[in-house]
Amino acid sequence: MVLYGYYMSGLSEDAPEIAPGGSACIVAVDGGGTGCRVRLADSRGRILAEASGGPANVNTDFGAARRNIRAAIDRVYEDAGRSRRQAAGDVAWLGLAGAGFGDLARRMEAGLGFAAVRVTTDSMTTVEGALGGAAQGTVVLIGTGSFFVRREGGRDRHVGGWGYQLGDECSGAWLGRELLRAVLHVHDGLLASSPLTEAVSNRFGGDPGAIVRHAQAVEPGEIARLAPEIVAAHDAGDPVAGAIMARGVGILCERLEHLGARNGGTLCMLGGLGGVYERLLPAGYRGLCRPPRGNALDGAIALARRYLLALAEAGAGCGTGRGMKGNTGEAAG
Repeated sequence: MVLYGYYMSGLSEDAPEIAPGGSACIVAVDGGGTGCRVRLADSRGRILAEASGGPANVNTDFGAARRNIRAAIDRVYEDAGRSRRQAAGDVAWLGLAGAGFGDLARRMEAGLGFAAVRVTTDSMTTVEGALGGAAQGTVVLIGTGSFFVRREGGRDRHVGGWGYQLGDECSGAWLGRELLRAVLHVHDGLLASSPLTEAVSNRFGGDPGAIVRHAQAVEPGEIARLAPEIVAAHDAGDPVAGAIMARGVGILCERLEHLGARNGGTLCMLGGLGGVYERLLPAGYRGLCRPPRGNALDGAIALARRYLLALAEAGAGCGTGRGMKGNTGEAAG
């Protein structure tokens, strides 16, 4: 089992008991910059219901992320015909973008109304789902944000995932920012214009100040909306789009080389832009690519089942350590 001791850490003897083979259900949440997905399953992992909700990057807007996640959880219980109050006997695992910063994971865990809950980064659940428990492989997720993970001997090594302001290289938000920067460079005479930069400039009335104000005011998900336009322009031969995508591919290859992706195992390219970058990779890396065994919700279910087993085996329902914390908050009726 991958990092089994990590899942077991923090269990305490004073927590309510979750018995092996009991009626506890599992709630899995996958949350990112553009939305969240929730799955309710029984203790064997059989799906009872699924629901979706709004953006859930806890580092971008914690309050909105929490509201969106709670609303989606409420909806999945309703769709399954299960009372929300029954969550007091259930176990949850939430993989959320931004959860690795500060005390955001602990704050999200508080008051969700589950018998036991774990909040981790979305990279953990994504990697677990993609590799399906395999001890070796590389996972790259490129969507609104990005991260790069290499698993060796059951241990994960992470690169990136530092957010839009300082990281998220290759991502949709990064591509959008690069395009807006290119439009400003055209205005300054540093770069020749292209059909793509002209179209974007016209959208802002040819006012570079409007572009700056827009970039300062909107969330990463809004900037990332430019990504499909960049990809389409690249495919049509636009030189500026081509240069932006080439920089992205170059950064991706640097990350893969750093992580040792050629040293064994498959390479899974995930996220809305994963397939785009996969077809642009050099042949040596492209030949390593394989479809993921599962998605982030599958990974969260697998991790939650291990968590549930650990709790049952320890004779404790929840823990007091960071991330293995029971909830005393009331669930909404």
